[in-house]
Amino acid sequence: MGFLSNSTDIEFVENSSSTAAPTLWFESENAVEKRAKIAAYLIVFIVCLLGNCLLIAVVYKNSNQRMRTPSNYFIVNMASADLILVVYSVPVNTAMTAINYRWLIGGVTGEVLCRLHFFIGEMTVLVVTGCLFSIALDRFLLVFYPLKKIITLSIARRIIAVIWIFSIVFTSPLFFMSSLIEIRSGYVVCSFDFSILLLVIIYFLFCFIPIILIPLVIIVILYIAIGVKIKRTIPPGNQLPSNQEQRERMTHKVLAMLGAVVAAVILFRFPLLIGLIVCFSGLTDICHGHNYLFVTFFLTFTNSAINPLIYFIFNNQFRHGARLVLERIIPCCFKTTNEVDVIHSSAQQMVRPRQQQLDDTINHKPVEHLILTEI
Repeated sequence: MGFLSNSTDIEFVENSSSTAAPTLWFESENAVEKRAKIAAYLIVFIVCLLGNCLLIAVVYKNSNQRMRTPSNYFIVNMASADLILVVYSVPVNTAMTAINYRWLIGGVTGEVLCRLHFFIGEMTVLVVTGCLFSIALDRFLLVFYPLKKIITLSIARRIIAVIWIFSIVFTSPLFFMSSLIEIRSGYVVCSFDFSILLLVIIYFLFCFIPIILIPLVIIVILYIAIGVKIKRTIPPGNQLPSNQEQRERMTHKVLAMLGAVVAAVILFRFPLLIGLIVCFSGLTDICHGHNYLFVTFFLTFTNSAINPLIYFIFNNQFRHGARLVLERIIPCCFKTTNEVDVIHSSAQQMVRPRQQQLDDTINHKPVEHLILTEI
């Protein structure tokens, strides 16, 4: 995204002669630095593409018949939004890095692609925020009202539709706030229209505070309430201490996974949003920094790449589902491991305690177990 920090910079360059025009900050990058940035973009692109496609395949295949839950539907939509962002924006950013942020496609097609660049980046942030809020709400209702299935699969689909429609409608003004700008003869960049700079600032402030920041604060509050509720819940009788300990450990793992996803969104996506607001407000000249654009966009793309990794690291069901999917693609790599697992599983069944089998037949399950089986 080749924007400059204010209209003064653009006017200064435009008023200079083509032979004596000053060198722009992004033209001072050396070849080694460019190659390093391009390589970083390509790595993130590959990791994001493989990770999110695998995540979607795990839920779609539904190998263990327990993956199609409301929360997992929201996770799949987050993965879809991340794919849309990375598939479109990473190639664009990579190309602009290679050619000093020039926009080579002109005409109507170039204008549309430029405006899509801003539109997709903001829309995916809103989709991810909406899905995270829906997951937190689903967890909260499940823990505090375990006997009521409030968010069903049908309701989850409607919520997802609302999230996408809202995100598209709310982001549509960006089509009118961005355009191709010729900063000097033959040098065109894709940037915001600085003639309406005040509207751009107001839009991002309104987008950041009530649409992104407040929902994330509510998400944190909901997860704190869930943790307190689970900690105070008295488990039913006839359970071995080891079973209770295992259930608590798994519950904490689920909450840690969801908390890690929220923390990743805050750490990796906020620098770009806050940077845009600060730069356009004229509070700092950070946008003139040599690596500002690369760092902020790279962090945004990295968030899309690490989200599926978080689910695979913290969630056994996702790991198991990913393994089943990969077994069909590259079975040769799992043959030896499968044989070992069969032997290990058989041995576990032989030594399984009788008391644990009785625990599995108990109809009344604590909220710790519900939050595990529903995610």
